[in-house]
Amino acid sequence: MQGLVQAVGVSNYGPKQLVKIYEYLKARGVPLCSAQVQFSLISMGENQREIKTICDSLGIRLISYSPLGLGMLSGKYSPTKLPRGPRAILFRQILPGLEPLLRSLKEIAQKRSKTVPQVAINWCICMGTVPIPGVKTVKQAQENLGSLGWRLSTGELLQLEYAARASPRKMIQNVFQTR
Repeated sequence: MQGLVQAVGVSNYGPKQLVKIYEYLKARGVPLCSAQVQFSLISMGENQREIKTICDSLGIRLISYSPLGLGMLSGKYSPTKLPRGPRAILFRQILPGLEPLLRSLKEIAQKRSKTVPQVAINWCICMGTVPIPGVKTVKQAQENLGSLGWRLSTGELLQLEYAARASPRKMIQNVFQTR
């Protein structure tokens, strides 16, 4: 049988592997339609930027998972209020260095009558990605819907990116992502 696969999506492919699989599939007449990678204000490493550029140039939709940085951009945690379990170790290392970014997120959220998660998710949307935030409750799902139907201004986008760069700590890069 031939022609059963109409398109392919991949997850955690780094820049080199993304181009390689794109070319492989293209030679077989199968479009690469999506690439899912960790993408948020605290996971904007060189790989993520390069992947975004590649996706844009090849017409691949970037799906950003963990747009709230495992919850670090949710606004509900602080260096003194950590989640339970193994995430607490990671949060203890990273959260203290996120103060400039968290401050900017809160400022924009208050100005816009939005929540911190809504602003962080909307940033991903404004970057041209499809964010897929994890939710544990109906309330979180409903709150996330508030990130739709509006766009951050250019000034707000710049403010958030500057604050993200000014934050000395970043999310560790996904160990499963290829190069």
